[in-house]
Amino acid sequence: MPSRSGYSTGDKFVRVIDLFDRLASTRRGLTTQEIADALEVNVRSAQRYIHQLRDDVGLDIVAEDDRYRLGEGSKLPALQLDRDQATALLIAVRLLQQLYPDRDPALVGAMARLATALSVPTVTQLLGRFVETVEDRPENPIALQLRRAVVESFTGQLKLEIEYTDARGQSSRRVIHPYFLEPRSESRTLYVFAHDEATGEVRLFRIDRISHARVVRERFEPPADFDADALVSGSWGVWQAEGHDQVVLRFTREAAPRVRQSLWHPSAQLTDLGDGGVELRLTVASEVEMRPWVLGWGAQAEVMAPPSLRQHVAESMAAGARLYAGD
Repeated sequence: MPSRSGYSTGDKFVRVIDLFDRLASTRRGLTTQEIADALEVNVRSAQRYIHQLRDDVGLDIVAEDDRYRLGEGSKLPALQLDRDQATALLIAVRLLQQLYPDRDPALVGAMARLATALSVPTVTQLLGRFVETVEDRPENPIALQLRRAVVESFTGQLKLEIEYTDARGQSSRRVIHPYFLEPRSESRTLYVFAHDEATGEVRLFRIDRISHARVVRERFEPPADFDADALVSGSWGVWQAEGHDQVVLRFTREAAPRVRQSLWHPSAQLTDLGDGGVELRLTVASEVEMRPWVLGWGAQAEVMAPPSLRQHVAESMAAGARLYAGD
């Protein structure tokens, strides 16, 4: 893939290839001014590149409302996926779409390529709508630059210098070796599994707590035995902590069917109660990570253990009751 910036004099071929990639990665289309800005040329040069792709190369370039995109005649061949596989991709893309609140060209391009290549019409149509939704989102150059730096570091196995603010509000500058990117739907963010040079440990960093990122042109070698699944196997989500918390929750009869139908955690054990409710026992790295989830059940769940979780839920619900007491 050609570079998106820093063209050298005479890089006309690189720009033309870059233009093809951009036209193939949009459904809304690009204006000549947007193309010129992206390719770092004037509008007349952008128009010449469009004509070259259309007239000399013979690509199907569609122009609508002064916007250009790749037409049906130049679409990619269909991927040989069955309905289950195509739907799995659709769900994965949907999750990524929720993680990025702003417009990200990489996400737009990935969805557009999938939409043009899949042979399952229902999935293709929905992917097309997803592309249009993302293209209409506001730009966030700072967030985009940060994500690109993280991705470049991860894919190129290059060290990354970051400014990071932890959950306690303490900021620090550190150098990390990104091993993996872990999406979490409940927090709508990405976590970076990385070796932290400051502590010598593999830690998790929330990407939305990174305020600055700079790729260091120094390679690192990920350990051959690195296993992201093993790192979070004992967590409720992704938290790592010393020791383990034994959590016991009792759900009402109304909530019991949903609890029985879901596998909340690998260690979960269910016991039916005499009143139609159900008791859930599990072991997690830290009960703190479970607190928002437990509170979401409201009066349908009672914390029996540990005391720290029970106290937090009791105090939170009491504060909420006081807040609405005047209604």
